[in-house]
Amino acid sequence: MSGLWVQSERLWNPGVAAYQMHEMLEAARDKIEKQSSEADAKIMDPIIQSVINSTTRDVMQKGAIVMIIFESLSLYGAYLMWNLKKRGFYLYLTGIAVAFFGSLLVVGGWLGVFTAIAGVLLSSVMCIVYAFNLKHLH
Repeated sequence: MSGLWVQSERLWNPGVAAYQMHEMLEAARDKIEKQSSEADAKIMDPIIQSVINSTTRDVMQKGAIVMIIFESLSLYGAYLMWNLKKRGFYLYLTGIAVAFFGSLLVVGGWLGVFTAIAGVLLSSVMCIVYAFNLKHLH
């Protein structure tokens, strides 16, 4: 539920979200430079710079739309599963697919990869737990 709120803020205030993302990435870059070897920092710096460059208002809005769709499908799917409806599981899977492919195709680049991974990671774990209990749904 909080994911919907966060994505709504990103949708309506993409400039603020882009600025916050820039700040977070700059802090991560500084931390990597201080704690990692020079070779690791040289590998990560272009990736982080690529994400920073692609973090624009437009990209943040598109990403927020994809993630709102994902969050809505997942939440409604979980609601249906709570009511023992098997189609909720498939709706939940659809939400995961939207998060993954939508992030890669709509957002694109390294930012799309990171968004896809973040969106799918916890949901995939939950999907496995739901799959074990699929026999109880009708």
